[in-house]
Amino acid sequence: MWPCWRRMYMGPKQKDDARRAGARSPVQAPSRARAWRTAILRIATTAFQAPSRARAWRTAILRIATTAFQASSRARAWLIRCCGLVLALAWALWMSAAAVSADGLVISGWPAGESGPQVDVVQISPAPRASVAVATQPRTYVVQRGDTLSAIATRHGTSVAALVALNGLASADRIEAGRVLQVGGVSSPLPQLTADGPLARVQFWPWPPRQGQTLAVWLQADGAVSPTVQFGRNMIPVTSAGRRSWALVPIDALAPAETQPLTVTIGSATWVFPLPIRAGAFEVQQIPASASDPILSQVERVNAEWARMAALFGRRSADGWTPRSRFILPLAAGVTYELSSPFGSRRTYGGSMGVSAHAGEDFAAPSGTPVVAPAAGTVVLAEPLFVRGNAVVLDHGRGVFTGYWHLETLAVNAGERVNAGQVLGTVGSTGLSTGPHLHWELRVDGVAVDPLQWVE
Repeated sequence: MWPCWRRMYMGPKQKDDARRAGARSPVQAPSRARAWRTAILRIATTAFQAPSRARAWRTAILRIATTAFQASSRARAWLIRCCGLVLALAWALWMSAAAVSADGLVISGWPAGESGPQVDVVQISPAPRASVAVATQPRTYVVQRGDTLSAIATRHGTSVAALVALNGLASADRIEAGRVLQVGGVSSPLPQLTADGPLARVQFWPWPPRQGQTLAVWLQADGAVSPTVQFGRNMIPVTSAGRRSWALVPIDALAPAETQPLTVTIGSATWVFPLPIRAGAFEVQQIPASASDPILSQVERVNAEWARMAALFGRRSADGWTPRSRFILPLAAGVTYELSSPFGSRRTYGGSMGVSAHAGEDFAAPSGTPVVAPAAGTVVLAEPLFVRGNAVVLDHGRGVFTGYWHLETLAVNAGERVNAGQVLGTVGSTGLSTGPHLHWELRVDGVAVDPLQWVE
């Protein structure tokens, strides 16, 4: 039996001699080549599921693999081996590129024996960098007689803990009239973490977030703990598994574009991270009274529907969505539809002076266009509503819901489990609508945020 490495150099006569001797040439021995081919195909398939920044590597890998399969048997053997080396190099470079492929921030005090990004978020994480200052204009408030820290915090959209930390107060129970307090927007360094502290690593994505985005926060502790996260005055649900935890922080589209505190607590230890919120670029739209008044004038029905939807969006199931989950678009693949009213657009209705933010993305698709589920979920509502028209709501788990308004027809029922791509209904113009379109809405713990942030 010839050694396998010598079979690569066999000529036609040697191959015939080897066959007669009972040996099998590389062409007749498919098992080794098949193993290589299978490995290449698996790696190439995995690459195609990677983020968009890796597309150049995917194309190169696919071309090499395709060339290998089209080559002669002898050249194929060489190409298969070269492919393995190229793939290993590509994989290493892709992993390092992926670590800086999205705007984010990592603060780290590495535990002994650990290094490198967390595996579960490496694809959207930047490389760790030193703590930096967040430079913004400071905001101050002069304490008036009768003020309390709680009232001041509520007025300025912050927390008592943040005011105490920002101003170095000895007590949260007593403040003097006339004192100037910093109430936000201060230039404040990010907390430093230590290798022997209870919190080893914090990661934010995106950083800094814009109005209407969802901030993903990952925490890595030195042991199994249950941290708490507070954004301004709101407690944020945290999912923990051993040493690692994560939370989704929804930023309201009308949130002030200023620095707000995000507080992490583990046991008796507290860290306050100054979170600078960037202003979004939003359109201004005026909905004519002819379209809005017939519905919005019926205040009781409108308020009852809003209360019902708020209760629905306030639910939270134990499993489902994670920061690694992604959406597909909720309309037919391969067709591009204009965004007739983007998320966050500042709206006024009729003659009202009140300004609201559009809570979803409106796609100007023709009536009858199929609407599909952007991700797996459970149908928790599928029925006609007064304002939203024919509506479907999907629960994707852990406080993440998507809604589909103004549909012409409904194709699902409450209680059904649907997969990504499954038809939910068709585009229409029911309810408060000025023409055929799909309104696609994303809610995270009840707050409307931009769903396009999570589209693959």
